Formats: sequence, C-alpha cells, structure tokens
Amino acid sequence: MRILIVNPFGIGDVLFTTPLIRALRLAFPNGTIGYLCNRRTERILKSNPHLNELFIYEKDELVRLWQHSFWKGLNLLWSLSRRLHAARFDIVLDLSLGERYSFLLALLGVKRRVGFNYRKRGRFLSEFLTIDGYHDVHVVEYYRRLLRFLGINLTETSLELNTDESDEQWAQEWLQHHVSAPLPLLVGIVPAGGVSWGVDAPFRRWSFEGFAAVGDFLAKHYHSQVILFGEASDQKVCQTVAHLMRYPSIDLSGQTSLGQFVSLLARLSLVICNDGGPLHLAVSQRVKTVSIFGPVDPLVYGPYPYDNSRHRVIKQDELRCRPCYHEFRLPPCPYERACLTHIEPDDVLEACVELLNDKEVTDHAHVEG
Repeated sequence: MRILIVNPFGIGDVLFTTPLIRALRLAFPNGTIGYLCNRRTERILKSNPHLNELFIYEKDELVRLWQHSFWKGLNLLWSLSRRLHAARFDIVLDLSLGERYSFLLALLGVKRRVGFNYRKRGRFLSEFLTIDGYHDVHVVEYYRRLLRFLGINLTETSLELNTDESDEQWAQEWLQHHVSAPLPLLVGIVPAGGVSWGVDAPFRRWSFEGFAAVGDFLAKHYHSQVILFGEASDQKVCQTVAHLMRYPSIDLSGQTSLGQFVSLLARLSLVICNDGGPLHLAVSQRVKTVSIFGPVDPLVYGPYPYDNSRHRVIKQDELRCRPCYHEFRLPPCPYERACLTHIEPDDVLEACVELLNDKEVTDHAHVEG
C-alpha cells in the first residue's frame, strides 16, 4: 500500500497529523507513506520515523517564480507532478480543505482520494466527510474520522516530534554557556507566535505587560531563568517584554533554528504562550504549558491530548462572543479584544503555580505592582 498525506498548513496543523501518521504505519508496517507539506514544516516531518518520503510545495516560492518567469514556475509544478506520479500512490488523505490537490492527484491516477468536503470543494474526492469547519472537538478527532474510511482506528493520540542529535548537542552546549550551574528552573515565554496568521496574529496575543509580570513573579519566587522565544519577525515583541521585566531574562528571538528551538523547549520546566505552533511544539516534547486563548476555541486547537496535570488553558468563558474564530475566519472585534485584555496576570500565575506544585508560593500568588 502506498499512501500520500497532503497538509499545506502550519506547524500546529502538521503536528496534529502525527497521530494519524503513526496509525497508518501501524496499519501498513511495510507500506510507503509520503507527505506533501510546505517548506516551514519540513523540519517537523523530516525526523518522523514513520514517513518514507516528503514532497515540498511552497506557494510563495511558486508565486515568486511565476513573477520572475512563467517557464520556471511551470517547471516547478511539472517537477513536483512527475515525482508524485512516479511514486504511484494508491490512496491520498487530502487534509487541505481545498480542491487543487485532489484534482491534481486525480489527474495523476490516484484512485482513492479521501478528505473533507468543505464548502463543496470536495468534488474531486472519491470519499469524503462533509464539514463546515472544525467545531466542538479537536482537529485530531476530525482526522480520526477520516481514518475510518480506511478501516483504521486511531488509538495512540500523542503528538510526535523527534529531535535531531546535532540540535540536542547545541541545546546542551547553549545552556552550559548561558545559564549558570546548577541549572535553575527554566521557564520559556513565547509572547508572539501565530506566524501562519499573518496580519491577524496580533489579534490573538496576550499583553506584553502580562507576560512580563508573570516572568518577573517566577523569577522572584522560583529563582527561575526566563527565556524569551520567537521568530526573527518577533524580535520587537520579545525586546518589549524583556524591557518591561524588572528581573533579567534571556532573549533568544530570531537566534535559533526550529530544531534548536524544539531541543531547548524539551529542557524547560514550563512554557507560557499564546495559542499557536509553539504551544504544540512544547506539548510534543512533554513539557508543561500554560496557554492563553482569545478568539480561538481550545477544544478544537488546544493542547492535545489534554491533561490538566500538565496543561492549563486560560480563557474568558463568561464572554458569549468567544470563540469567534469560525470557518477559518477571524471577524472584526467590536469589543476591543476583551477576550484577551480581560485576562489578568494573576489568572495565568495561578495556573503556573499549580503546575509547578509549590504550595508555599500558591498561598501568595499575586503580582506585585
């Protein structure tokens, strides 16, 4: 059996497919499993032991080639199509929610094309599940439903991401050079995140002042070393949080590769972040997390599988307007992002303290100033 998975989305979405990949491998131990992804998520899948081959399609890369030369753009598509045709896949699991991939794979002769019929875009699928978006249950559960078309039960649901030996060595050496021995409690704060949201990313970020207050409390009462993480584009955000903190932190924004970031995450005691890819990277490394959710529903996009002893989600349940992110759209907010601005540092701190299991600190978990 030769199976192709198609998922052109971001880090969190691709990590959500790792239980599906594992289930396919268990069902077809001698089969060939390929995966079509974008350039950004290639690193996540490259180390997955259950995959045989990756196919990289980067829409922005194609657009740039088109603008430079029609023939170069056509050559890129032709090269990808030739590789897919040569692989002779029997089944494709199309998670793209669109129709272009299933159309191309139908032309290339893939007989079984299983996926989601979203907004009537499943016309080139041979078997489909009709949906109007992801609601009420986690995305992983939707993937579980697709596997039933193949007669496969998804039983082991943890997210999976293996680290590279060179990245592990880098993380170990970085800690030796930048954090004094013996190692203090290591806490990661990711105040930005949500790269795949583009211009809408700021609308699901908690306040910089809030992150700074939480970092100061943990530095003071836990003697923890706070490390700020982010992409190169997040450097201003991390610099602002570092400037607001009264206790010293280490700003690593824009200074690590994805693999180095993951290897360092795995060595932390706690990660505090907005919802997004970094949250799910931390979950994949079995690190405790406190995540702040505004317009997005954590039942659908939250830590998975959810374990209250390891993960806490902070959200404003009393607001009837949230979650407002539906059918993959974020509507204009008439309430000035109350779902995020009404979250206080104490709300986040309480969750942090409970996860760190310090009863003495719990008694006076209150932000000063």
